[in-house]
Amino acid sequence: MSIEPIVLFDLDGTLLDPGGAITGGIAAAIEAHGYTRPDEATLRKFVGPSSMEGLQRHTDIPAEAHPAIVETYRTQYPELARRLSSVYPGVAELLADLRRLPVRIAIATQKPQPSADRIAAEFGLAEYCDAISGARDDRWPESASLPTDKPGILARALELLGAAGQDLSGAAVMVGDREYDAVGAAANGMPCIGVSWGFGTEEELTAAGAAPVADDVGQLRTAIAELAGLPELLPAERSASRAEGASRSG
Repeated sequence: MSIEPIVLFDLDGTLLDPGGAITGGIAAAIEAHGYTRPDEATLRKFVGPSSMEGLQRHTDIPAEAHPAIVETYRTQYPELARRLSSVYPGVAELLADLRRLPVRIAIATQKPQPSADRIAAEFGLAEYCDAISGARDDRWPESASLPTDKPGILARALELLGAAGQDLSGAAVMVGDREYDAVGAAANGMPCIGVSWGFGTEEELTAAGAAPVADDVGQLRTAIAELAGLPELLPAERSASRAEGASRSG
């Protein structure tokens, strides 16, 4: 049985430019607890995984200090995100075009669920989505059953869309900027389109299995159309050209 096409999107680095809210926020939290600020290359690695995982993987800060640093970061993050973040150019138009098609759309992010819901609403992304799948937040008891890993978060997104356990061949795709997105997609039987404007390198994305890697929203449109079976989704310039041609012929 065929299903409606499904497109899952990562949030930070894919739809939303955090504008330093994540990197600056985690750096400030680390310094607030008396530890040395990581260099910029290390801070960029915090965009994608959970902040706890980032501390574990990319710093030598003692594990016992991690919960307090994460708590400080999460307390400061909402205001930083509100002030510094912005939707990447062309993304809102892409989402609006997808919304007009028979396609199910979800955000799948390792950002804690309450934060994901709030940010998606504040930046006008939630209106385009059928579901938002975020991670467990230890401060929110209702989220205790939620996953924290990207494969689990994508699996929950599919469940929320009513597609759990279905054959997704040629009908579903994940879009993201980090290796975690490609790994999560593969674990759920779908391809991943990488985007180069986020926080992962093309080498990181391709090594994790993302293909293709889009350099702009036009290329992303084409890739989604091909991988999710949406021939109607044309790059903006082609849509404009087609409309102009129809106008002239009329």
